[in-house]
Amino acid sequence: MNSVTETCVVNVPRDSVFEFLSNIENIPKWATKFVSKLTLVDNKYKAMTPIGEVFIRLDTDKKAGLIDIYAGPTENNMTPAYMRIISLQDGTSTAVMFTFFQYDSTPDAIWEIFCEWIKIEVDNIRRHFS
Repeated sequence: MNSVTETCVVNVPRDSVFEFLSNIENIPKWATKFVSKLTLVDNKYKAMTPIGEVFIRLDTDKKAGLIDIYAGPTENNMTPAYMRIISLQDGTSTAVMFTFFQYDSTPDAIWEIFCEWIKIEVDNIRRHFS
């Protein structure tokens, strides 16, 4: 199984970075290649993406610094992506790691696009906190 991980370091405390990234309503601010619009329908979020409208949800664990992002055409058919928010030794800098896996349902051509997008999205996070 293929995977891709992109990482950035920002000079912002971990809690601030986690609060921003774990707020689902902020996704269009940093995931600009994947999410062009976010809507709330029946207490569930939907994102407009280049591959159509998808359900999207976040599972978060602030203490562990984990943000699991699920997106898919139905609530029962969602693919995860994983973020880890890590406080560095000095406490004023934070590392953000973002990982995608290529599942059997992801064609190679789409996977290559996702690999390019993750670089852009992580750079957007870095620029947001610069």
